[in-house]
Amino acid sequence: MFDDGDNVIGLLLLGLCAVAGGVLVWEIVTGGEVRYTGPDWLVWVLAAVFLGGSIYGLARGGGRGRSGGGRRWPDPRTGQGSWWRRLFGGRDDEGGM
Repeated sequence: MFDDGDNVIGLLLLGLCAVAGGVLVWEIVTGGEVRYTGPDWLVWVLAAVFLGGSIYGLARGGGRGRSGGGRRWPDPRTGQGSWWRRLFGGRDDEGGM
């Protein structure tokens, strides 16, 4: 499941959606209201980072299918296995997931 880095991004987005959903449910249940009171420039900086990261990701490795089109993580030439297997002590040559 976690053999490639693409799943990590999906889990981060899932967590972000869970937090946003929790805040929205809290607003509905309590009748409260969440307002952003920070500086206006922070919104623009975050939007620029998001847009720039999206463009960078598409230019660097977006659309890579089975035919390649970019380096995959972990790069098999480094000799390192996936972070999931290294963290929990499994081997990359095991069958299964």
